[in-house]
Amino acid sequence: MNLNHLRAFHLVATYGSISAAARTAGVSQPTLSAQLKLLEQQHGVRLLQRAGRSVEPTALGRELLAISSRLYAAEMEASALLGNGQNLAGGELRFGTDAPVHTVPLLTSIRSNHPGLRIQLRSGNSTEIKHSILDGRVDVGTVADLEPHPLLSSRVLLTQDLVAVARHDHAPGHGKVMSLEQLVAQPLVIRERGSVTRRAIEDALRIAGLAPREVIEADSREAVQAAVLAGLGTGVIGEDEFSDDPRLVLLDFTDDIPPITEYLVFRRDREHDQLVRAVLGCL
Repeated sequence: MNLNHLRAFHLVATYGSISAAARTAGVSQPTLSAQLKLLEQQHGVRLLQRAGRSVEPTALGRELLAISSRLYAAEMEASALLGNGQNLAGGELRFGTDAPVHTVPLLTSIRSNHPGLRIQLRSGNSTEIKHSILDGRVDVGTVADLEPHPLLSSRVLLTQDLVAVARHDHAPGHGKVMSLEQLVAQPLVIRERGSVTRRAIEDALRIAGLAPREVIEADSREAVQAAVLAGLGTGVIGEDEFSDDPRLVLLDFTDDIPPITEYLVFRRDREHDQLVRAVLGCL
C-alpha cells in the first residue's frame, strides 16, 4: 500500500474537506484528489462520498479511518517523544476561545512554564472555535457548547452558575437575588441564538413555563452588560463573566438552574503533540 495515498484518505476523511486536507498536507487539491483516486482504484473500493459541501467516509471508509487514526496517532506520539515536549522555546501556540476571560489563568500558567512559547489568541463562538480546531487553524480551544464529536477530545476547564445582572437602580429591593418570574417581567438582554448561555436560560424558562416579555439580543458578554447599563433590561451571563462594574449588581437566581461548563478541546489525534501536552500539563 502506498502510504502517501493512505495519508491523503486519512486527511480528507478527518477534515471532511479536500481543500482543508490539501492545505494540511501542503499539496494541491488535484494532487490530493489523484492520490485518493489511485487508492480506491488499486483496491477496487469506494472510500469517500459527497455529503452536501463536505466529504464523508463510506461504511468501509469509516473502518479504514479507525485504522489510519491509530497509525498516525502512533506516528505523532513518536514524534512528540523524539521532539522533547518540554522544549517549546521559539514555538507558537494557536489558542482559540469563546470566552477570553476564562482562559486567563490557563494562559498565565502556560507563559510561566513555557516562557519562550509565543501565544496567538483567537476568539469566536463555540461553533467557530470547534471548526478552527478541526481544520487545523487552532491547536487547542475553550468552548462551552460541547457536543460529542469523533475527532475531538476534551477536558473540563471550569463550571459556573448563570446569574442575572441589573443596573443598581433597576435591581429588586430585597437582596441580591432574583426569581425567573421577576426576570421575565422586564426586557431580557441575552446573547445571540446558538449561545450556551441563551440556551441554558431558555431551557430553564421553558421548564418553569415562563416566557420573557421582550428579548434584546447582544453579540457578546460585554454588549450584554453595556445594554444593561443603558437601561434596556436585565441581562443573563455566566457568573465568572461579570465585569465588577460598580454601576451594576449581580443577582443569584432563586430557582434551581444547572450550571454551565467550559471545556478545553483539541483534536483527538493530537493528544500526544508537544503543544497539546504542554497545555494539558498546565491545566
